[in-house]
Amino acid sequence: MPFADERTLEALEFFSVRERVVAATRTERGRSYAASLLPDDDYERVRLEQARTAAARELVAAADLHALPAVETQPLTVAAAQGRVLSPRELRLVGEAVAAAAAAYRAVREDAVLREIGGAYASLEPLRRALADAIDERDVILDRASPALSRIRRTLKQAQEESRERVGAMLRAQKYASAIQDAVVTIREGRFVVPIKAEFAHAFPGIVHDTSASGQTLFVEPLAALEANNRVRTLRLEEEREIDRILGELSRGVGENATQIERNVEMLATVDLLVAKARLAIALDAVAPELDEAPLLEIGSGRHPLLGERAVPQSLVLDDATRLLVISGPKMGGKTVTLKMVGLFLAMAYAGMQVPAAAGSRIGRFTCLIADVGDEQSIADNASTFSAHLDRMREILATASQTSLFLVDEIGAGTEPSAGAALAAAMLERLLASRARGVVSTHATELKLFAHAAQGAANASVRFDPHTFSPTYELDVGSPGQSFAFALARSRGIAGDVVARAESLLESEEREYERALEELSARNAELQSARDALVEERHAAASERELLRRRIAELRAEQERFAARAEERLQQALREFMSDLQRRSPESAKRPRLTPSQSAALSRTLEQMHRDLGMGDVRGEASPRDRVAFPLSGMQSERSAASSVRFDAAVSARPELDVRGKRYAEAEPLVDRWIDEALLGGISPLRLIHGKGTGMLGRGLQEFLRAHPAVASVRYGSEEEGSHGVTIIVMNDR
Repeated sequence: MPFADERTLEALEFFSVRERVVAATRTERGRSYAASLLPDDDYERVRLEQARTAAARELVAAADLHALPAVETQPLTVAAAQGRVLSPRELRLVGEAVAAAAAAYRAVREDAVLREIGGAYASLEPLRRALADAIDERDVILDRASPALSRIRRTLKQAQEESRERVGAMLRAQKYASAIQDAVVTIREGRFVVPIKAEFAHAFPGIVHDTSASGQTLFVEPLAALEANNRVRTLRLEEEREIDRILGELSRGVGENATQIERNVEMLATVDLLVAKARLAIALDAVAPELDEAPLLEIGSGRHPLLGERAVPQSLVLDDATRLLVISGPKMGGKTVTLKMVGLFLAMAYAGMQVPAAAGSRIGRFTCLIADVGDEQSIADNASTFSAHLDRMREILATASQTSLFLVDEIGAGTEPSAGAALAAAMLERLLASRARGVVSTHATELKLFAHAAQGAANASVRFDPHTFSPTYELDVGSPGQSFAFALARSRGIAGDVVARAESLLESEEREYERALEELSARNAELQSARDALVEERHAAASERELLRRRIAELRAEQERFAARAEERLQQALREFMSDLQRRSPESAKRPRLTPSQSAALSRTLEQMHRDLGMGDVRGEASPRDRVAFPLSGMQSERSAASSVRFDAAVSARPELDVRGKRYAEAEPLVDRWIDEALLGGISPLRLIHGKGTGMLGRGLQEFLRAHPAVASVRYGSEEEGSHGVTIIVMNDR
């Protein structure tokens, strides 16, 4: 028995989805494979095909995989193998198929999942090149098809020019001017001729090859051109023989490689089908379902693949705890769409297609999918809709097992409601006992109560807006649906007393049940609104968290870049400091390496600087005596103290100083020390902020700076830099 019979697949509209795969194929054989695509009953094959589709989708999305068009080659390769000479067009089509297969193989051979597809592939590059070199896209045999053909055509061209020239000379001859009908050289029976007036035929030496329809013009081959035309004719025959030889040789090559050509095209068709599935998955924004060994369905935000943007996401679970879902509610509410979506997802997944649902959706191991959806009746068999429904239910009961999934639309309908509901309840009891999984839709109150009470069953309803009585097409699992018959009747203008009478005709128990459902529906609507608000808040919070995470990552990256720059600057300052000390030291001073105590002190200073700059723990880095092995002992203690001050100044150097609000007497020593620190730190240019005010502070400091030996130039800032409230200082190169 197949995994799903044709009636089930037709009811679920699987074939409509399959047509979209067919439309995405590019090869004739791939198209035939797609047209016969069915759910596989081998679960391991399902796993393999899902993995292949996922791998193909990645390559297609990256534009690294596509299938080139190719005809069905088998009739051509069989004919060639039997000795028939193929036409130029047939040979070109075979060559294109061979080239398309080679391109597909190159695209999949490096992929761990897809490379197995090319296991039987073998390169036919010599044959491909021979076909491509011999025939162009217009099915013309090219000169390069063989050296002999190239030579013949060169000679033929020369002969044609000679023949045309001789015929042209006759046209230009004055003595034949009155006999010429049109002064043009034309061709008849492959020979160059001239059009002669019929009454002058005796006056023009030549052979008549044709006449005009009116008989007024004769097409005559001049005797002077006879030899040249004969040569043209001979060369054309040679050309035809060489072309026949070339076609025969190429056809033999196709025949000799017929088996391998078919293997390669088989691989191409398999790739083509996978590419088509991948393209459909991308178009549907589908995902690869997680495949589970247990017989279950866990669909998150599933969208019916044929509804496009109109599809409303539905979520549901069928597993060992909830084996049966009973969907109720008024007509046109979307129950059938939900039921079909469940079966369609299973069929698509088992056919190697991805499903339009949320990531994490799961599909388990099933052995049978059977559906009873829509009206079924046979005039020939004199079977009513209900009879056909019972026949289908008999099949469902006969195939029921823990690994079967059944789908029944309007179960128990088509007969007296109470009897139909009772029969449906009995059949559902049997199906639950078999531990089969299933989804059914109903209007019957009895079946809603059954689902509420039966272990392993659950109610579900397609939501309606309780105010507008319009369907929202969203699925509520856990609550039965209402008929909304009375409310809809009132909204449609049915007289109030008529509706009231109808309500009174209901038994009190059913009235209470309907009233309870109304209250439950209203409560569900409120809860859903609250849940939707929470979901939106959660999404907003997730977005904020992601934004914060990215910002933190950016700050960390900036911190690392700053630390690298600071470390480089520290090393530079240390080298310059030691170089300065060396320069200032007396030539006669002894220069042993740093003493251990000096090295330790300098190391502690550097570590503290690293911590102050947020550069992390530097323990384990090379010590200062390893970084700068320069002797300090023997120097005067006051010079050591001065050097320490200079080192600290180099480290604390900064490119900007703000002295706004200070008097010149206060600002001048600050600026002087700042300039020294910048000089030691190698910083330039500098930005001195003194404000505009009366301008006296700025002018006084600029005069001081222009006289400073370390300053190369001084200017007020541009508008972007702070205008006259800022002075830009460029330091001398050291």
